[in-house]
Amino acid sequence: MSRALLAFIGLSTGIVVGNAAGAFIALLGVVSRLAQISDTDGKIPLYHWILILSMTMFSFIFFSDFSFKFNKYLSIISGLFFGTFVGLFASALAEVLNVIPVLSRKMEITEYVPFLIVAILLGKVSASLLNWLVLVGYK
Repeated sequence: MSRALLAFIGLSTGIVVGNAAGAFIALLGVVSRLAQISDTDGKIPLYHWILILSMTMFSFIFFSDFSFKFNKYLSIISGLFFGTFVGLFASALAEVLNVIPVLSRKMEITEYVPFLIVAILLGKVSASLLNWLVLVGYK
């Protein structure tokens, strides 16, 4: 009974996290912006299905013992594709960061924006250092 409950909870939380990640990418407008730039607006539903299927596939791969045995040439090609995706995703996030100046003007805290950006930077750096220097040994 407890294994079935744990499996149900794990599946439920995975679905919620996956949907949140998909919604985050959709809200950023990555797919629609790339379709607009490449003049393939009619293929947006196909792009969404590819995004859903690839996120689902890599979630299963991540939690299984499956591994890709690529040779060095195929690794270079797949690395280029993954690098392109990460670069485009980072660019979309950079566009979204315009939210900070708009919010600071609306909340009338424009003089504190540098402190806000430094706080975000220090939080990201300290969390990354904590993950790589402390928590990696516990896995």
